[in-house]
Amino acid sequence: MTNRESFSQEQWLALVDAGPAIARAIASTAGSSGQTETELGAFVQIVEQAAADAPAGLLGDIVADTYGRLAGGLPDARGSDPYMGGIEAARKAGAILDVQPDPAEAQRARAWYLSIAQRVAEATREGGVLGIGGEQVSQFEREAIKAIADALGATAVDEGEAPAD
Repeated sequence: MTNRESFSQEQWLALVDAGPAIARAIASTAGSSGQTETELGAFVQIVEQAAADAPAGLLGDIVADTYGRLAGGLPDARGSDPYMGGIEAARKAGAILDVQPDPAEAQRARAWYLSIAQRVAEATREGGVLGIGGEQVSQFEREAIKAIADALGATAVDEGEAPAD
């Protein structure tokens, strides 16, 4: 079984930082600061739920360390472009997972990162007026999810489709 000891400190930090960076990238496409805040709150809930479920192996270790780092709040990304930072973090995580000795564990980690992007995007409706109308996932968010999926080496699921097993 692969765990954090299977990676260098730099690789492990990149895997743990990828989730928050992906969440910030998606939240940065929101229409307002209130939506961004709601979407980042959704990320915290995703991590809390995953930590409570405590999957074993690589994903469990990533979740546990991400949860531990969130105890002090979301990492500050001031001064950097959150969208590009999220894409770069996803690219690094994808490259590290490409050399992961257990392809099934690497796939579970990729799926979790991608689920972060999807669920953060779904946290608020976009483009409506006073909460009326709009869409659950905006075109900008769909494009960001696809870019993150490409960077991870994963497949994005279009809204309304079931994920492939």
